[in-house]
Amino acid sequence: LAAALLLALSGCGQQVAEPPADGPSKTQAQAGPEAAPAVRRTTTEQQSKDLTEQVRQAIAHVDAAALSRLASDEAFADRVLQGTDLRGTERREAVEGLSGTLQEIFSGVTEGCRNGGSYSFVRLIERDGEFRPLFRLCLPQLSGINYHELVLVQTTDGTRIADVNVYLSGESVADSLRRLVLPALAASNRGLQATLSAAELQQLEFADDIREISDLQRRDQPKSAMELFRRLPDVIRKSEHLLRLQVRICRGLGPDELSAALLELVEGCADDPGVGFIEIERLELLGKPAETTTAVDRLRDRIGDPYLSLLKVESLLRLDRAEEASEAVAAAKQVSEGDADVALTDLRVRLHRKDFAGVAELLDGLQQSPEGAAGIPEYQEFLQSEAGKAWLQRQVNQSEAR
Repeated sequence: LAAALLLALSGCGQQVAEPPADGPSKTQAQAGPEAAPAVRRTTTEQQSKDLTEQVRQAIAHVDAAALSRLASDEAFADRVLQGTDLRGTERREAVEGLSGTLQEIFSGVTEGCRNGGSYSFVRLIERDGEFRPLFRLCLPQLSGINYHELVLVQTTDGTRIADVNVYLSGESVADSLRRLVLPALAASNRGLQATLSAAELQQLEFADDIREISDLQRRDQPKSAMELFRRLPDVIRKSEHLLRLQVRICRGLGPDELSAALLELVEGCADDPGVGFIEIERLELLGKPAETTTAVDRLRDRIGDPYLSLLKVESLLRLDRAEEASEAVAAAKQVSEGDADVALTDLRVRLHRKDFAGVAELLDGLQQSPEGAAGIPEYQEFLQSEAGKAWLQRQVNQSEAR
């Protein structure tokens, strides 16, 4: 079973990390052959705040090991395997196959921070009686924004992260993994199907077709993938993860197909907190800057993060609403002082406004041009201006003084 799980995970683009070097937790090591899922308590508001501070400290020190220790393999496996009633050897092998998944995610987070990205606490969300820290993940050079809603539980080791709800994927990591491993589990345990929901049974029935569609999409064969996708029953095609798969397929077909797929996803997943990203992409694709700015405002208010105002800056500049663009940058700056993406966007706005004295002031504060500045069309014009020449001379003087 463990081999089947590993094959299912690696075959769908997921890497299974090695178990932590310090070995399994005491609870895992003492688990007997008949071990069953533990009953875990949700965390209090104060416990969630304490865990949040531990995450912030780990990120501040770019300490992947400290961050990974805050995740619980057992609690994560409980969420992936919930309702399956696996016990004994089967459960132990399944837990081993899933071990290290969250640690792999957090290793990627710290690596991104090391390369200029950030992982910032936004707010504490109360959802269904649980308190969940929401973190903003920013990749370097405005190359991506995502949000992680951390699902916490109380274990014998204290407060731990049991799962991560990933806003851009529209589901939790456990839900994604559950869908991948159910076919392998069902193949080795014929009684498992009796414990699954009707929706999961339908997904299981067409698991081979869905896997083939995903493989075709990854191999850049969108036409073949879409042909097979359209053969699926409507009840299967309309599920959120398949609507997202349809979007990935349509990225290789053309703007009309992509726009239609994005709209179908937006309409079908209105309750998803991250669906606003999809709406914004669609409106940008259609060249509707005014509607895009409105969609960004909706997403910002729904997630509760002023940083998202950055997403409307380009649309505002196209509409020649530079003052509002400056206000959007200022709002993002209030919650992310020193953020490289905010600085680059601020530079973009000042250059657009021909505020070359302001550009020089910004660059003096940064000590150097942000990476990506040279790609902004007005930047060369700035360098030829009086303010730009003076700034360049200051750079030369400072270099010689060193």
